[in-house]
Amino acid sequence: MIPHQIAGYSESTTIVAEATPQGRGGISILRISGKDAFNIVSNLLDRDLPKPNRTTYAKLSNNNTLDSFIDDVMVSVYESPRSYTGEDVVEVSTHGNPILVNEALEAFYKEGAHPAKPGEFTLRAFLNNRMDLIQAEAVSDLIASKSKEAARQARKQLDGGVGKTANQISDMMMNILSSCELELDFTEEDIILLNREEKLLIVERIINDLRRMISGYSRARNLRKGVSVAIVGSPNVGKSSLFNILANEEIAIVHHTPGTTRDVLEAVCEINGVHFTLYDTAGMRITPDEIEDEGVTRAIRKAESADMIISVSAPDIKDQIIVNMTRKTDIIEVINKSDLATERKEENATYICSTDGSGIEELKDELFRRVVKDEKQGQGTISRERHYNAVQCAIKAMKECREDIDQGQPEEIVAEQLREAVSAMDELTGKKRLDGLLEEIFSEFCIGK
Repeated sequence: MIPHQIAGYSESTTIVAEATPQGRGGISILRISGKDAFNIVSNLLDRDLPKPNRTTYAKLSNNNTLDSFIDDVMVSVYESPRSYTGEDVVEVSTHGNPILVNEALEAFYKEGAHPAKPGEFTLRAFLNNRMDLIQAEAVSDLIASKSKEAARQARKQLDGGVGKTANQISDMMMNILSSCELELDFTEEDIILLNREEKLLIVERIINDLRRMISGYSRARNLRKGVSVAIVGSPNVGKSSLFNILANEEIAIVHHTPGTTRDVLEAVCEINGVHFTLYDTAGMRITPDEIEDEGVTRAIRKAESADMIISVSAPDIKDQIIVNMTRKTDIIEVINKSDLATERKEENATYICSTDGSGIEELKDELFRRVVKDEKQGQGTISRERHYNAVQCAIKAMKECREDIDQGQPEEIVAEQLREAVSAMDELTGKKRLDGLLEEIFSEFCIGK
């Protein structure tokens, strides 16, 4: 049932939208979902609908027009509750021509279907308990994935592993909470279901499980959003050459004159399935040139906002400025022009030569390793700030719960902290729905999903 507080949504309407990308192609798929889906589509076909989970060929016509034939189509039927949305669903495949698609949509509208809003099919799937909120968000992330690894991560979340872990943790919380509440109900009979040591043992396990849930958050977030990398260093150390090699394209001008790069240049690349956005920046030095000085300022700003920094130096450049960011940023020390280095003293640096390409593959491996270093096998991890904040809230409540139990506080105080923790986990999976949260999440979706 779709709650009235979600603006513009009603469980009584049957919705329709193109489920495939708009434009010309081999086929276009129109998805119709709702209680009248079967009747609406059946009224426009020259034959009966196929049985559920079957597909049939048919002719689609608009009965309200003189030239009624629209297209030869393939029709697939999915009966509630065994469909994507949990409602009756019909998918109609037409030839991939926007003119035919629009004709078909107009015909469905005339039969009573309403245009679907962004993400409305997945919203209905969530509200009909076909998936939890983390899985619904994973649908959006899977579609928007910029790399193979990001798609792989979203696929794991869509399988429901994160929600299953969250529910298991919630069950442990409820186990202690039930004990506390029963002890409160039977205070005069001196009933103790779980003693102090047993409660502390369960609480400690819950806290550890919650910490594991967020242990790979930074990596998962970077995979979902992509990783930004600023290439910085003094003039003439080979930043632009490295930038062009990683981008596999001659984007930046390479010249021996110091200060050639004055603005921030951007390119994207994929390394072992991870999406990186690269930024070439102006050489960092003190200069009287106002334009170049502005470039240095922008270089510093980009380095401060990037997820990762490649700090480049070279043996033949004196008075180099070595980047030393105080904030928690991954910095990869790269020494270019390795052919000029008489010895390699920097053990933690990656030595490369942009002229012959030596060391580049090692640098790519290091970039990839920095992103996936915390990766664990299994059902995936949390990747959105909303997830992270909910789990942190649960950890805070459980720590206070542990302290209350340890200090022998009354059961009602312990129970209150447990309710806070359970509430946080319910927000994570969508069992508890905050005002505006669903609208915010599903507004990110495309129409048709």
